[in-house]
Amino acid sequence: MESRLNILRALQNENALLKATNQDLQWEIQNLRNTVRALSNLHHYLRVVTPQSDAIALVQSILTSALAAVNSENGSLQLLDEATGELVFVEVEGAVSERLKGYRLTAGQGIAGWVAANRTALLVPDVNKEPRFSPAVDELAGFQTTTIICVPLVYGKRTLGVIEVVNSSTGAPFEEKDLEIMQLVALLASMVLVRAEGLA
Repeated sequence: MESRLNILRALQNENALLKATNQDLQWEIQNLRNTVRALSNLHHYLRVVTPQSDAIALVQSILTSALAAVNSENGSLQLLDEATGELVFVEVEGAVSERLKGYRLTAGQGIAGWVAANRTALLVPDVNKEPRFSPAVDELAGFQTTTIICVPLVYGKRTLGVIEVVNSSTGAPFEEKDLEIMQLVALLASMVLVRAEGLA
């Protein structure tokens, strides 16, 4: 009798493990679908964009694609004002979007400023352990950043700006695989932006 109970418990445990594994796989498949869709959208814009395209709609679409690719709801696309060296929040998605549009970061300020100046992507799993993180934007927006990916938008020797995604929807820190996806997003986005200017 006890042997049968042990077998039953083992089967129940195995069934619970299989259910959990199945849920994880479904989550991963959905994430992969979101990523492929986002990259496909950017590739589409690259094919059809012209200098006559709606610049605002284009920037919104680029940021939406970036957020979907890494499962985030909060982020910004900041373009470099080449006259002042400042980064300008031209498109913001998330809970505090209206407070940040048009906001300017001084050259080199915070993670975005560092990424633009160094033309190097940065993955920050925990901003509390990152000395380059500046809380100024959070304080202005009434927001709490925990994890960030910031990627530069570059074309040749020119720096166009950055895309920054903040806080994964899963609640977990961003990982290296998310950074790799964002670097591909930034490459496509940079090409789209330059083509929209009629320079490529």
